[in-house]
Amino acid sequence: MKAMHQVISVTEASRNFSDVINRVYYQGHTYLLTRGGVVVAQLTGSNKTLSAKELLNRWKDRPRLDPDDAANWEQDLADMRAAFTMPEETPWDS
Repeated sequence: MKAMHQVISVTEASRNFSDVINRVYYQGHTYLLTRGGVVVAQLTGSNKTLSAKELLNRWKDRPRLDPDDAANWEQDLADMRAAFTMPEETPWDS
């Protein structure tokens, strides 16, 4: 079952909610919902499973930090760890 994408307004989706849900569930449709011409949500089936090939492709194409962003993140993490001190006693200690 191949997913089909259709762009509809939030108003149209609400007016035809039952039909939209049936198309998502039974036909594998995916709807991009717009408000004022801007996509604000995606409606897709929850029972969609990925094949191993699809999962590997998504893993390969996942977003990654560039080296500068990764270094900045690592420094931010080190700074936060250095600034954080655990209290010696908490109300939950027993």
